Amino acid sequence: MNAVVSHSVSTGSTRFGTSLKKVSVLAAALLIAVLGLTFAPSGGPAVAAQTIAQCNNVDNTGGLGLSCDVTVTNNLNVATGVASSTVIIKECHSAANTEPTCTTSTTSYNALTTSVNQCNYAANGGGASVICNVSITNNITGASTTGVSGATVDQCNGSGAEGTAPTLNCDPFPASTSGATITQCNGSTNGGGAPDRVTCTVPPSTMSAQLAVSINQCNNTANGGGSVVTCTASLTNIALASATAPTPAPPTASPLAKNTLHDAKTDGFTHIAKDAGFPGGLGVGVLLLAGLLTAALTARRMGAHH
Repeated sequence: MNAVVSHSVSTGSTRFGTSLKKVSVLAAALLIAVLGLTFAPSGGPAVAAQTIAQCNNVDNTGGLGLSCDVTVTNNLNVATGVASSTVIIKECHSAANTEPTCTTSTTSYNALTTSVNQCNYAANGGGASVICNVSITNNITGASTTGVSGATVDQCNGSGAEGTAPTLNCDPFPASTSGATITQCNGSTNGGGAPDRVTCTVPPSTMSAQLAVSINQCNNTANGGGSVVTCTASLTNIALASATAPTPAPPTASPLAKNTLHDAKTDGFTHIAKDAGFPGGLGVGVLLLAGLLTAALTARRMGAHH
């Protein structure tokens, strides 16, 4: 009889040990999964900046007209790194000085548009008409105003040779900054023609160290007798204040709830919110883990009784 009893206790202990191991492994796996879901990083990989190129190396036959516009609005939050841009493109082709045929498109990107190149090496056939414009606005949330300065310009160099003077109508001029933010109308409209046939303008523009962009247009373009070029480029940086979270109101004391269904000893007690202080996923994981541990203790008691 003693041998039988001893064997029964051993079997119960073995079953309990096996059950406890299984429950422990499952509990550990569940805890790791919950923590992984709770604290895993969010968000996808950064998207590469966009480059816009249009109306380059086109209409290089005499007597053609070319008109192209690009409007860019960039949005950048310095604190979060969230960026986007909207680009409107208009492209028109025709015989010189006639009503053109145009196409317009609007595209939104989950990235900044940092470069615009258009109307370069174009309309080099003589008697051409070129009108191209670029406008970029950078909205920078949380930007430092000290990082904004006047945009550098390189324009109207090596252009307007021969023909009736003055051939250049450029502002600013002279402007020959190497590696400038705005580069336009260089090496263009040579070969003779009317006065002021090179009209290129950069209105007051700014550049930001936090969002660097570049504009290149109307370079090496409209080289042929009787051609004209009119190009404008502008760059505006707007610093927006960072959004601040509202200051939470101080907690107000709630009157103690009186339990009218019980005696005076229970008066003044209120229920505590079930999920107070726990993130959603972590709270569920803790509850599940507690259930598994309870199952383990139950298995232990059952093993002890066998």
